[in-house]
Amino acid sequence: MRLASQASRVTIVLAAVALACLFPSPTQARAKLPPLQTGVSYVYDSDPIAFEHVKAAGASLVQTPLRWANVAPTNPPATWNPADPADPNYDWSAIDEWVRNAVAAGLTPLLQVRGAPLWAQRCQGTTEAPCDIDPAALRAFAEAAVRRYSGNFAGLPRVRYWQALNEPNLSLFFAPQYVNGRTVSPYVYRRLLNSFYAGAKAADPDSLVLAAGLGPYTVPGYTIGPMAFTRKLLCMQGREHPHPTGSKCEGGVHFDIYDIHPYTAGAPSHKGPQLDDVELGDLPKLTALLAAADRAGRIKGTFRHTPLWVTELAWDSNPPDPGGLAMPILDQWTAEALYRASKDGIRRFFWFSLSDPKKKPDEPWQWTTQAGLYFWAGNAANQQPKENLTAFRFPFVAFARRAGLYVWGRNGASAGGRIQIEAVKDGSWKVIRVLRANKNGLFEATLPIHYGRNKRGAVRARYFGERSLAFPMKRVGDFPQQPFGNPVPE
Repeated sequence: MRLASQASRVTIVLAAVALACLFPSPTQARAKLPPLQTGVSYVYDSDPIAFEHVKAAGASLVQTPLRWANVAPTNPPATWNPADPADPNYDWSAIDEWVRNAVAAGLTPLLQVRGAPLWAQRCQGTTEAPCDIDPAALRAFAEAAVRRYSGNFAGLPRVRYWQALNEPNLSLFFAPQYVNGRTVSPYVYRRLLNSFYAGAKAADPDSLVLAAGLGPYTVPGYTIGPMAFTRKLLCMQGREHPHPTGSKCEGGVHFDIYDIHPYTAGAPSHKGPQLDDVELGDLPKLTALLAAADRAGRIKGTFRHTPLWVTELAWDSNPPDPGGLAMPILDQWTAEALYRASKDGIRRFFWFSLSDPKKKPDEPWQWTTQAGLYFWAGNAANQQPKENLTAFRFPFVAFARRAGLYVWGRNGASAGGRIQIEAVKDGSWKVIRVLRANKNGLFEATLPIHYGRNKRGAVRARYFGERSLAFPMKRVGDFPQQPFGNPVPE
């Protein structure tokens, strides 16, 4: 009887071990992983289907430009009130529809006030690339716009996030950059940003103001590198150990959130060739500068630690752009971009953009932006998703390291629950571990296994019936790749 009893116990233990191998118990993901919300920038279409496509990409935020010159009168009358959103000289109809449909879809909108009407400029520019905008005029428009979408006007939904202009370190969108060879754009923009902030907060004190997203590159005489621009804007100095200058900085710079467009001419690890560039691999030096400015009291905003957002990043895909990234590489780089941004402290990450534009026949491919998450079609209903939409919705990476197989991801629902980690073994997918995502859908772990060290195989994650793309153990390394496609013979 004793031998039979012992044999039974051994059988039960062996069965339990076998079940554990087939169905591994969940491992708690690191609960302290900070949230990562995603968005899509430059969604022009007000079609409800377009907003459903944004949600299908796993995004909760959506951005569009509010072009000041399109809303305001071309020739304002002598008597009108530009700070009043009900002034009959304004035409808000297109933005009203966009905001209503975005909010109805369950998305959080971000409106970027962009450009300026000619009458609000003090030197010769264009409505898209304004020159020396009048700060008082910008303040009045910011007050009107934020009041209209404060949630307390004419039944319109609320917009909480507002952005003051676009890429002021690029002469393509902002002038002047230089006067008599001296850099002036950071100082011009500081006054504009402070005025915009005052107008927005007068209309809705709980609104949140983003500084304009900065372009990533330094082009002497044309574009000021984002690190140099930020130092001058915030009255800071020193690349290695940033610290305040002796200036009083006009009482400080007023904004709540900083923004960078770290377009990357290579893999997500790539760094800019010049010291003041900020490509994706350079994010830590910008976060360090912002932290130093916070400690110095230069930033006058809502948060003790000023958040840094990425509201534009992408690479062109091939197809359709023959100079873009082949889809398997774009899949990998999309997931890695989200991973690296998150590890560098980014909590809001926007993809540029929802869908490809239609290419003009006489336009070189490198002049176009075929970086959308959907292929171009005549209307939103006919748009087809690109493969890397899945990598954006459900980003997942797996790296073979000395300590084991490191995995990180965010499930497509951005919700807690069981995550199955699967690997290719003997020609088929096998569950190798079960993790538990935190309430934001994020998970991270180092699995004590040697899988992938020989650069063979692939790993993926599953959340209920949804799977991430397979992440290869032999990754594509860094190589020169322009964000909007390398030049190709026409």
